[in-house]
Amino acid sequence: MRITGLSFGLLLFSCFVMVAAEQTPFAAIADLATALSENDPDGVLRYFDSQMKDYGAIEADVEALAAQADISCAIDIVKDDESNGVHKLDLDWFMELKSQGANPQVERRRERVQVEMREIKGKWKITALSPLSILGPIQIP
Repeated sequence: MRITGLSFGLLLFSCFVMVAAEQTPFAAIADLATALSENDPDGVLRYFDSQMKDYGAIEADVEALAAQADISCAIDIVKDDESNGVHKLDLDWFMELKSQGANPQVERRRERVQVEMREIKGKWKITALSPLSILGPIQIP
């Protein structure tokens, strides 16, 4: 197979567009929802600033949630206010949590969640999250 100059240019442009798309707060939120849906706590935590207040609680909750339930997650951005490189996002966050075990039960969560994001070392990270309860362990009786 021969790659022509035009084909190479299109391939290079496609790669550039994919990299550029990954470097936005919106892409980071989409990837966060995917990591939650894949029960990937390490993938989820990748989108949080490890220096943020409450990081330890978020880490414990995400790990517990992934161990307790199969997760389906969708996050829609309702509003984005950007100022001085900080994005304040108002999110419509939905999760369906199916408990693991012999008699699985389902818990559904839908909340408006506020996050702040900033670029840290070339990656968009969540630096504030409210309410934290969106990531809390399941509460099925």
